[in-house]
Amino acid sequence: MLEELKAAVEQHEGKFFILDTETTGLHDGEICQIAIIDETRKVWFNNFVKTKDSIPGDATLIHGITDAMVAEAPTWYDIAETIQNFLKGHLVIIYNAVYDRKMMHKSAERWDMPRYDWKEYSTFICAMEVFAEYCGDWSDYHQSYKWKTLSFATTYCGYSVLDAHHALGDCQMTLTVVNHMLGKEQPQNNDAINLSDLFIGD
Repeated sequence: MLEELKAAVEQHEGKFFILDTETTGLHDGEICQIAIIDETRKVWFNNFVKTKDSIPGDATLIHGITDAMVAEAPTWYDIAETIQNFLKGHLVIIYNAVYDRKMMHKSAERWDMPRYDWKEYSTFICAMEVFAEYCGDWSDYHQSYKWKTLSFATTYCGYSVLDAHHALGDCQMTLTVVNHMLGKEQPQNNDAINLSDLFIGD
């Protein structure tokens, strides 16, 4: 998996996007926040998304996003085409890519939008799957490497967790983990580095 990541980054001349979403539920939710940054940490999107349905309280407990916070935000119907066109032809790295693509499909369904095949128009790499192999925690039961949370991956790589379950914060942490696996941004002397020192943009 790591070689696949390296090859994809090389194929795209070192340029890629990191995407993350916050949602209203794990299985049948919709997107309530989305962020996209590039390999330089430039922030291209950092938006709340107005949901079709009310945000459940248990979801708010995780990411802190309420109905009031998204009330004046654009809907997925408003922004989906812009995001599709923006990502088209590019390498997109996501921590748990299957889930985020699923939520993009679910959000489109909420607004009765036609299904868009994200993988047809962009190259996706799942940083969670790459890190699972990189970490090397094998499951005999599943016969695969165990998936780890983004917070675990960030800490494992020697960095402090910051703004977890916030789309932009998760993008920044994902990029840090990806760079670490690619041999960049290595912590010095095994000391944890606060990600706020690495942030560019808001």
